[in-house]
Amino acid sequence: MVAAVVGVRLRTAWHLVRREWWRGVVAGLGLLWMLVMLPWLIWGQAVLADQGASVRGDLLVAAVAILTLGWVVVPLVLSGLDDTLDPSRFRALGVSARTIMPGITVAAFLTLPALFVGGALGILGLSWRASGGAVLAVAIAGLALAHGCLVLAARVSAAWGARVLSSRRAKLATFTALACALAAAAPVAYVLFRDGLTAVIEADLDPLLARLGGTPLGAGVAAPERAAAGDWWGAAWRLGLQAGWLVLLHAAWRDTVAHQLVSPLGRGGGAQRRHDRILEPVRTLIHPRDPATAAVHARLIRAWVSDPRYLASLAGVLLLPVTFFALVVPVFDLDRRWAYVVPVVLAATIGWGRHNDVAFDSTALWLDLVSGRLGQAVMRGRLAASASWALPLILVTALAVIAWAGRWDHAPGLLGACIGVLGVSLGVAAVSGVVIPYRAPAPGASPFGSEVGAVGAGLVAQLASSAVLAVLVPLVLLPFVLSLTVAPAWGWVACVVGAVAGVAGYAGGVRGAGAIYDRRAGALLAAVA
Repeated sequence: MVAAVVGVRLRTAWHLVRREWWRGVVAGLGLLWMLVMLPWLIWGQAVLADQGASVRGDLLVAAVAILTLGWVVVPLVLSGLDDTLDPSRFRALGVSARTIMPGITVAAFLTLPALFVGGALGILGLSWRASGGAVLAVAIAGLALAHGCLVLAARVSAAWGARVLSSRRAKLATFTALACALAAAAPVAYVLFRDGLTAVIEADLDPLLARLGGTPLGAGVAAPERAAAGDWWGAAWRLGLQAGWLVLLHAAWRDTVAHQLVSPLGRGGGAQRRHDRILEPVRTLIHPRDPATAAVHARLIRAWVSDPRYLASLAGVLLLPVTFFALVVPVFDLDRRWAYVVPVVLAATIGWGRHNDVAFDSTALWLDLVSGRLGQAVMRGRLAASASWALPLILVTALAVIAWAGRWDHAPGLLGACIGVLGVSLGVAAVSGVVIPYRAPAPGASPFGSEVGAVGAGLVAQLASSAVLAVLVPLVLLPFVLSLTVAPAWGWVACVVGAVAGVAGYAGGVRGAGAIYDRRAGALLAAVA
């Protein structure tokens, strides 16, 4: 069965590469990057070999801990790049999890990222050869177990994320994850701002790495250091801990596969309603009066509070600004004015994230199309649903950053710049959604899924919208930058320019996207259905 499943994966991957050129491009770029990294890995291995056992062990523990974080988070975003062995596709064959698990487990280790990371860890593990053959054997065993945990953690992360967000618990799970992320980032940011990066590294880094070496995040990697020090019992129980964690991850993945093999396709976002909010429009900051616009606006407002795809998008747009404020600013000891980047980036990511908004509402698209040539009303309702919560959030964030920096004289310029960036990015996203649409997960489905053949078009749409924003956003921000570097009077110019650009970008996006929407009605339905 292992050979059959692996053969299916390889043949499917080959046919997809032949049919979808972008997969071959991605694989080729990945191979090129691996070849470029190979000399650096060999150099890093030589440098590690010259270090003491404790330094070598700490560096490898830190590297594996960072890799673990990446392997848990990245598959949630890029799971569609490897959709050849989705267990749900075997549902109709009546196979059991016990039968199929060996095959898909082996196949999971045959992906390019898994092969490369395994080879990289093996090369770095050779740095222990100077400590003797026994220590080298412990190092190879520990790194092999850690590599297995990375691969399985990625599978469990993607599977659990899809399972939770395709259920009625999607809203609770999203806001719980946001709360946990903020709770974890807040103390880190506080300590970094209070003590500075240098003091934190000197006082806390060594204890942190020592603790990680006693957890599944770094136990296997820390084992050779204990063996080199003569503590063979410490090395043994760390290898045992890493092996036990590997078994536990495989069991969790197997449980999810078993669920996928017997469960029907899930749809999340369901909720019991006491009244129909589609017939009774929602009152928000931006409330359309036109009936058609109000109907679309109400439908999208409901999606923003119940659909897991929109909730995941909301969580995603907060990641970069929070990371910049909590880590980048204190780590590099930047001036407090650099925090102005946070609301600007928040505005840009919120607007850019709607570049495929039409496809996200695919099941209701036919209703909008048969209702007549209502492109302007449809696009106005869509953008209003996003702007009604995005504009207050961005303005509050901007005021909070200004209060933290203590520079209220910068408020007009920053508020104008944020309004301009939000309006322009929403306008560009509106046009992108009707010019370059691509298939998205169905309403209520997991936002971490991917329609076969949609990722290539998605990359094109994302690159195109990003390129346009990269040209327009600096023009909107230029007066505000001048107010910080040349003369404060430019702040009022930035306020006016930002407000005008935001309104013009928003209105122009609605008008242009609405006209294209009416002309491409049939093509839109074919592209996203």
